[in-house]
Amino acid sequence: MQNNQNDKDRIVSDASAETEPAPAKRRVSNTDLHVRRTVAAALFAALAYLFVFVFRIQVAGFLTFDLKDAVMTLGALFLGPVAGVAIALAVALLEMVSVSSTGFYGFLMNFLASASFILPAAIFYRLRRTRPSAMIGLILSAVFMTAMMLPLNLLITPLYTGAPRSAVVDLIPKTILPFNAVKGTLNAAVTALLFQPVAKALHRVRLLPPEEEKSRVPAWVIPTVAGVVAVAAVLVFVLVLKGEFKPPFQN
Repeated sequence: MQNNQNDKDRIVSDASAETEPAPAKRRVSNTDLHVRRTVAAALFAALAYLFVFVFRIQVAGFLTFDLKDAVMTLGALFLGPVAGVAIALAVALLEMVSVSSTGFYGFLMNFLASASFILPAAIFYRLRRTRPSAMIGLILSAVFMTAMMLPLNLLITPLYTGAPRSAVVDLIPKTILPFNAVKGTLNAAVTALLFQPVAKALHRVRLLPPEEEKSRVPAWVIPTVAGVVAVAAVLVFVLVLKGEFKPPFQN
């Protein structure tokens, strides 16, 4: 009798376990998500500012090469275009009061250059959130930034360098255009290399929704292409353009 009773108790217990709902996954509240996104934006800004010191090459008096745009663009891709612009503004302000010697006009040029690189990729990726779309957006960013820097240099560079506008015009084909093309290409390649690892990290801390996309592109393709492009850009920068960036109006 005792065994029969135990069997009955076990059956009732198993039935109860089957009917009990599975514990619901903890959802992140809107307030908590907002706080996390704000912290993430601040972290991207801090890392971008750190890159100014870790990897910064003074090519000429007013041309500097760094990879901060890659870090800020990653922030914009995952947090949105508005967050990306805010990160660029914060970093440009920090540079102006710490390492820059070009004052307000240098700050303006710095911010506009970063924003012109960040926004095309962030907006394009926001419209279609797939990895191929992010890569297409980065190509658009490199092209758009390179194009935008031509009129910006014509308008703003004479204001903080004291150079005649005609001298800046002479620099466009042999200095300004190739410099920004290489800079944009290398920043785009580095962003592509870091895209997937950063995405996985943000998924883990629930800053991004679960990844639903099943990419048709093999996982190794994008990093490989980005790595080849990055190496090519560095080779062009070091071998082809070396020594040809010094403007005639710089001592």
